[in-house]
Amino acid sequence: MPQSSLMLRPKEIKAAKIRELEQLFREYSVVGVVGLTRTSAELLHRLRAKMRDVAVFRSVKKTLAIKGALGAGRDYFAEELARIKSPVMLIFTNMNPFLLKLELDGARVLTPPKPNEKADIDVVIPPINTGLQPGPILSEFGKMKIPTRIEGGTIWIARETTVAKAGDAIQPALASLLAKLEIGAVYRSVNLEVAFDGPVRIPRDLLTLNRDEYIKPLTEAHVLVVTLAVRIGYPTPETIGPIIQDAHLRALALSAEAGYVTGENIVHVLTRAARHAEALRGFINSRSI
Repeated sequence: MPQSSLMLRPKEIKAAKIRELEQLFREYSVVGVVGLTRTSAELLHRLRAKMRDVAVFRSVKKTLAIKGALGAGRDYFAEELARIKSPVMLIFTNMNPFLLKLELDGARVLTPPKPNEKADIDVVIPPINTGLQPGPILSEFGKMKIPTRIEGGTIWIARETTVAKAGDAIQPALASLLAKLEIGAVYRSVNLEVAFDGPVRIPRDLLTLNRDEYIKPLTEAHVLVVTLAVRIGYPTPETIGPIIQDAHLRALALSAEAGYVTGENIVHVLTRAARHAEALRGFINSRSI
């Protein structure tokens, strides 16, 4: 009897996982598929902790996820998973999928590269104490054209040196050195490849928003709306100040034009009178010639 229980246990575990996934598919309207390349366990752990109140992260076998999606009536998601060949992680949430993408992108970290990875930025080694002991590694510095000096029994970088440009493949020796110096060259992030908001499929390229592209027209529209409201005298918390200021300037101009003297417009009245007097003098002089 105990032996048969042990034989059934893996099936029971799978059934429990499928039931949990079914519940998650039913509970959350937005489900995202995360690619696991160029990410790290530490970053995933941080994101899980940060977003525990708004999202559930699950690394699961695709076969179990497909069964969970089918059991919850989300056949379209099962079809999506069936097309994916690489390992994935699922994110279950009720967040707007675009906000989810921004949240994940904002959590990226710059880390030392693995051998042959391409650098995301120009890689610069500052003039620092490497903490490394002199030895065969000095020849590696020479091959990488990194100037060094020995001081206090350790190797120092003699001057700031750019060792790779963005897009360059990082050779194994350089990758090893950057890891030892804890100098980042590659961004690790949680890449949301596709998200489903209900049955609506949103691929990665549409999820990626250029915020500047949207902020500029919104800012311009805001300026135009405020200007129009001020022109027509429509009071709001944003327009009441400019409306009062505009009315004040118009009142000053009108009183000065009418010759109505007040403490505020006396300078304008006198300036206007002087301007008219000068014009009259010029006219008289021209007639007398």
